[in-house]
Amino acid sequence: MLSPKTSSTFGATPLFALATLGLLAALGAGCGGSAAPPAPVAEPHDPSDEPGGAPASQAPADPAPGAPAGGPMPEPPPQAAERLSEGWTALLGRYRTADGGFRYAALQTAEADRAMLTRLVLAVGDARPADLQGRDAQLAFYLNAYNVLTVNAVVTRLPIDSVMSVPGFFDTIEHDVMGTPMTLNALENDIIRAQYHEPRIHFAVNCASAGCPWLDATAFTPGALEGALDRLTRAFVARTTSLDSRRRRVVVSQLFEWFAGDFEPSGGVRAFLVAHTDDPSTRSAVADERNRIAYFEYDWALNARP
Repeated sequence: MLSPKTSSTFGATPLFALATLGLLAALGAGCGGSAAPPAPVAEPHDPSDEPGGAPASQAPADPAPGAPAGGPMPEPPPQAAERLSEGWTALLGRYRTADGGFRYAALQTAEADRAMLTRLVLAVGDARPADLQGRDAQLAFYLNAYNVLTVNAVVTRLPIDSVMSVPGFFDTIEHDVMGTPMTLNALENDIIRAQYHEPRIHFAVNCASAGCPWLDATAFTPGALEGALDRLTRAFVARTTSLDSRRRRVVVSQLFEWFAGDFEPSGGVRAFLVAHTDDPSTRSAVADERNRIAYFEYDWALNARP
């Protein structure tokens, strides 16, 4: 069974391929393919080497272009991925709630933070492959991008009771991701799932609904990504898994039914649940194959809080 918001195929051209081709073309076209020579650097000079000793006066060297007189060069502006991470962490601290909700209406009416959200959406479009060095940097960026774009899509369409009441919320409405227009479904299925083959991403992306895994308290970062994915997965499994002893079944989120194929490399849904269940009695019940796996219906109500 497929999720109402997802596709069974990974059909889009990988985003990194599109973005990288554009970057290479831009580099090849600039300045006729050559860069300006570097400014000459003065050799160290000792006044005592001058005939007759030190000169009576010497003009100070001009500061480097863009540098304040008598001070160091200014810090370069943060890259788009860094701006996204820092800004998203700030908004999460103000609008995410500890019970898995988000204060969409409050964000909509807060002028400064609404402007910050708009800047984060622009940062998702501005990012380029050179910003993202390594698998964890790439995956952290895409997870943050998905969550920011989802929140923005809700905030710009309030009042709504569910994302499913917005036509094409996942599969028609397009967003700018690294210069490429794509839907949330394309970002999740053709980029995050298809390129990284990481089943725990299902507990890191948030679809603004009550049945979704909760947003983390901070944005994803490359150095902390592995720990965050493990923690969020275990928290979701613990929060949503129950044992129906009378009917000999373990009841889990419908996410595991929709995306069962993603858990096959981990040995299947049951093996994945066993590996990510901390409570010993629950883990034993899940491992017991006499208990069948059942799925409770997904709750698509908006996870809004006042």
